[in-house]
Amino acid sequence: MRLPIFHFLAVSALAALLTACQDTTAIALAPFAPASADNYLKVSFDGKTRTYADASFGSGQLGAIKTINITGGSTADDYLTLDVFGSAAGTFPYRQAMSQYTAVSQVEYKLGGKVFDNYKALVCPTSAGYYSTQGQVVITEYVPGQRLRGTFAGALLDQNDPDECSKQSKPFSGEFCLTKN
Repeated sequence: MRLPIFHFLAVSALAALLTACQDTTAIALAPFAPASADNYLKVSFDGKTRTYADASFGSGQLGAIKTINITGGSTADDYLTLDVFGSAAGTFPYRQAMSQYTAVSQVEYKLGGKVFDNYKALVCPTSAGYYSTQGQVVITEYVPGQRLRGTFAGALLDQNDPDECSKQSKPFSGEFCLTKN
């Protein structure tokens, strides 16, 4: 009965190969760890304020591009992600050009299945290109892998708007205080 053993070895080898293919150490990503119960990510948007108790943060690097990522929300239809292109406390204005990857930030907020970002690709009758609202993420305290605190403010664009030339945005602000155990 060597067939079952061969089958087991083949499946084990395949699983090891698949895991190796999914290895992200080449881009040096630190895993997201859930925040403790005392942590929060609070957001005010479109006249409503919401607090995510399941917020977390992580950091990563791809070549020379360093990032700090803040996320809240546990479903694909409801989350907030703040991406900061940097690795220390400071002020990070919204990215105004696609080629900017240092000392800038970008935001994505998905609520009820609708996506809102600080940027979008405008497609107008006479022109097209990248457009970003004004805003910023401010990190007031950052201890890598341990603690992150700060604020954010600006405006977000509706990515579901059928008018691909619209620059109409909604105000957006909030704060975060996150500690990893």
